[in-house]
Amino acid sequence: MTAAILVVAAVAALLVLLALPIDVAFRAEGIEPLRGEIGIRWLFGAVRLQVPIPGSGETDETTQAKPRAGKARPKAGKKRARGNVFAALRQAAFRRRLYRLLQDALAAAHLRELRLHLRLGLGDPADTGRLWAVLGPLAAIARSLRNADVRIEPEFIDAALEFRAEGRARLIPLQYLALAVGFVLSPVSIRAWRTLQAGHA
Repeated sequence: MTAAILVVAAVAALLVLLALPIDVAFRAEGIEPLRGEIGIRWLFGAVRLQVPIPGSGETDETTQAKPRAGKARPKAGKKRARGNVFAALRQAAFRRRLYRLLQDALAAAHLRELRLHLRLGLGDPADTGRLWAVLGPLAAIARSLRNADVRIEPEFIDAALEFRAEGRARLIPLQYLALAVGFVLSPVSIRAWRTLQAGHA
């Protein structure tokens, strides 16, 4: 009985902690390298963290030392993985579930301010077009947000992945935990996962 009470008390304490809001301020830019920082304030200011986002790409010296090569063809494995992802995204029910997840996640973020610029291209106009068929509606949802300036642009000619973002939000971890569990366990997500697994087999 004592052990059961301790478990219940621990679970209740964890739920209380997850229900406390977290104030987040962030800024990031680039991809290679990725630079920026995230500021976190929790427990009504008792806990404050400033987390740098480290550069993940090569240094300028390393990049300059490498000889320039012609445009490389995408590897077969990458093309196959990309095709598997598109196969899952072609499921209309899964796309609707993704859009709903994004809307719910943005609503739960309680955005105070958001500025985002994203330019994305896969190096293949057909693949970029299929990706934009998914991202286009997401961009429309993001542009409708209050206190937000969002620009998402496709690049159909060259491979590209550039972004700049900064903003402030108030998050409640318990809400995101519930959203994640609901998304992962939904029947449409399970069917999409099976599609991906079938493609890898």
